[in-house]
Amino acid sequence: MFIEALVLGTVVAFFRGGTVKNMRLMHIRMPVLLIAAFLLQLVLSFMMLAGSTWFIHHRMLLYALSYGMLFIALFFNLGHKVVWFIIAGSIMNFAVIFLSNGTILISADALQQAGFLNRLSLIEAGRLPHYTLIEETTTLMSFFAKRFTPPSFYPVAQIFSPGDLFISLGLFFWIQHLFLGVGHYQRARMLQVDHHGKFLKR
Repeated sequence: MFIEALVLGTVVAFFRGGTVKNMRLMHIRMPVLLIAAFLLQLVLSFMMLAGSTWFIHHRMLLYALSYGMLFIALFFNLGHKVVWFIIAGSIMNFAVIFLSNGTILISADALQQAGFLNRLSLIEAGRLPHYTLIEETTTLMSFFAKRFTPPSFYPVAQIFSPGDLFISLGLFFWIQHLFLGVGHYQRARMLQVDHHGKFLKR
């Protein structure tokens, strides 16, 4: 749903008068760390679903590394208020993983509603050890698990957590601010008055 948030945010930004030129003028700090954190989580998720034992056994270290890079990059971009949505969502997701011994809490009911019956069968058979069904645990973190599905008319079947929702909202608003050239990243001009009473642009 992060991709949808970026795409929808971009479309809305253009309808509101945003331009690519404005985005070129923006200054995003630590972009390499942001991209690296995203790619590491993407690779980690793919390899674990593929059954890679190395990634499954080292998932806690890799999660810590990816979230560490993410939090550092977001810290340097705190001047933009919407970044707090992404931070809040990331903390929720990382807390669930950390307090569940490196596993992702997910709802069996949500898997059935989304049509992911094969994945549900693999989890129940123990072939995806990085997943834990919330129906089989009593942890207080179950509320923050992947337990929600979009409405039936939504074209992409998926399951998301409250943390995912916060991150998506943050991305949706952040991409608009970047294209519209507003907020902390906008290059502002300051006016000064010289000793002759003339305005100087800075």
